[in-house]
Amino acid sequence: MASKLHRPTPRRQQRGVTIRSDHALARLALLTSDGRSQAEVIEEALDRMPLPKTRDRKAFLADIAAIQAKVPKGSLPTMAEIDAELYDENGLPR
Repeated sequence: MASKLHRPTPRRQQRGVTIRSDHALARLALLTSDGRSQAEVIEEALDRMPLPKTRDRKAFLADIAAIQAKVPKGSLPTMAEIDAELYDENGLPR
């Protein structure tokens, strides 16, 4: 059953969900045999699932900085050097 905070969307405004698994389709048929709608069963199942943990911005930026620290400084060619190596003075490939 839908929670009290959530109002069900009228059926004509709901987006369709494609179920590709025969196993999931059979389970959904069993779970809706008591008269509940497919949307109610799916919403209830999704509400029971734990949400993924979110990372704070500082930890994310610290991870990025750690990755960047491993990159050698100054040894990477510039775009101008790459272009000079790959293309001649007329812009044609070498």
